[in-house]
Amino acid sequence: MNDELPSNPIRRSLDERFESRPQVYARLQRIADMMDQAIAQGATADQAEALAIEQIQKLGQEVLSDWARENQQQCLEQARAKHPQAIKHTKKK
Repeated sequence: MNDELPSNPIRRSLDERFESRPQVYARLQRIADMMDQAIAQGATADQAEALAIEQIQKLGQEVLSDWARENQQQCLEQARAKHPQAIKHTKKK
C-alpha cells in the first residue's frame, strides 16, 4: 500500500481540489457549521473534539466508499473494453 504523500504536490486551493467532488465539499461545510453551532451553544473543548472526530470519520467513510465505487466502475469499463465478447454474469430468471 502506498500511503505516502507526493514529494512535489501541485498547490491548488481547496475549492479547486473539491471542484470534482461537490458532495465532499458540502459535507466539509456542514461539519464546519456543526462545529460553529456547538461552540455557540457552549460545548466544551472535549465535546467539540468528539463531534469533530465523529464527523471526520464519517466523511472518511463516505470518501472511501465513493473511491471504491469509482474504482470498481473504472475496472469494469477497462475489462469490457479489453474483452468485449465477455459475458456478464447475472442471476438466472
